[in-house]
Formats: sequence, structure tokens, C-alpha cells
Amino acid sequence: MSNRSVSTATIGFMCLALAGWMTSMPAAGWFEKVYPHGVAITASLAILLVIMGILTFVHGRALDCIIFFGGAGLFWSAHLYGMAGAQGGTAEPGSYGGWYFFVWTLFFAWVWLGSFKAELQRMLFLLGLWLTLLALAIGEWTGIHGFTLAGGYLGLITSILAAITSAVEVIGHGREREPNDDGRAAAHIHPVAAEK
Repeated sequence: MSNRSVSTATIGFMCLALAGWMTSMPAAGWFEKVYPHGVAITASLAILLVIMGILTFVHGRALDCIIFFGGAGLFWSAHLYGMAGAQGGTAEPGSYGGWYFFVWTLFFAWVWLGSFKAELQRMLFLLGLWLTLLALAIGEWTGIHGFTLAGGYLGLITSILAAITSAVEVIGHGREREPNDDGRAAAHIHPVAAEK
């Protein structure tokens, strides 16, 4: 990978993977709640997602821009909710929380519909994300723990898909050709191979 440039998609999708994993574990039943480390990571990664969203907009990658801004809003609001809960805020009815997840479901479902010309890993990530949010919404509305549990595991799978998308970006970026001094593209040659 060239040290002269950084792939914004690599960083953005890894932010989504890390924040998604930390916030999905409690819903999957692995932990009772999102603990301070999880609350802290959602805030810092949400800010980083905003920066990556701006950079992808500048680079003309509209789909990634929308994904990163949406992810930033989702995780920042989750961070604020976690802070309010830690301070003993007033409990909200489950139906209200259901609407929160459902609105985000609609947003990411629309983005998923617009991703059909994108790479497969982006399509699968978006599909997993809106299915996760839909399961969480149904869980909040009905009070059936199975939906929340399903949402948690779908969130973990979606986080893995985000990490795969990040890995594909960084591996693909590392294989890009760079121009020679005369402007022609040349592949990087390993020093040992060049001596043979």
C-alpha cells in the first residue's frame, strides 16, 4: 500500500465494524448492557465517520459518504442514549425505541436499494444492517426477546461484513499500480524478486 494516500473506505468501514461489534454484543445476550468502553468507542468512531464521510464526498464516492454519515448519526445517537442511561435518565417506552430503530431501518433500506451497482460486500453489509435494525425495532415493539437476540447476532454478522469490506479495500489499495516518472503505470516489485 502506498504511504502517500489512505483509503477512506478502509477506515470508515473499520469504524462501522468496531462500533457495531461493541454495541451488538449486549443485544446478542453476551453482556447485560453497553459498558463505558462501548459507549466511548461509539462517540470517537462516530466523529471519525463524519470525517471519512466528508472525504469520501470530496473523492466522489457518494454511496460510502451516505453510509458513513448514516453510521455516524446512528452511533452518535446511541452514544448519547448510553450517556443518558448512565446518568439515570427517564426510562422510555419500548414502542418509542422501536420507532427509533425503524426510522434507521428505512434509511439504510433505501441506501441498500441504491447499492445494487456497488460491490457485493457493500450490498451485503447494508442488507445486514437494515435487517439488524428491523429485528431490533420489532423486538422493542413486541417485547419478544428473540427478536432482540436475532438483531444482536445480525449486528455481529454485519460488523464482520464491514470488516471484510475494509479488508478488501486495503488489500485492493495495496495492489494498485503507481505511475513511473515517465507517467506509465508500473506494479510494485519486491526487492528480492527484482534481483533475480
